[in-house]
Amino acid sequence: MPEIDYRLAFEHAPVGMVVSSNRTIVACNVRVCEIFGATPSALVGHSFSILYPLSLIHISEPTRL
Repeated sequence: MPEIDYRLAFEHAPVGMVVSSNRTIVACNVRVCEIFGATPSALVGHSFSILYPLSLIHISEPTRL
């Protein structure tokens, strides 16, 4: 079976999507940038904490589904 490349679906999804590692943004699509009024270079490499107010930060580790 050939390898499936999901990059186009990710990049053109009508909803905001982010790929992360250890709470750091590794990639984001255009819709996320539109939602937050940012460029990919302003988001990639940064913590999710730049996207929400400090009052919403959860101290505990998130539960993985």
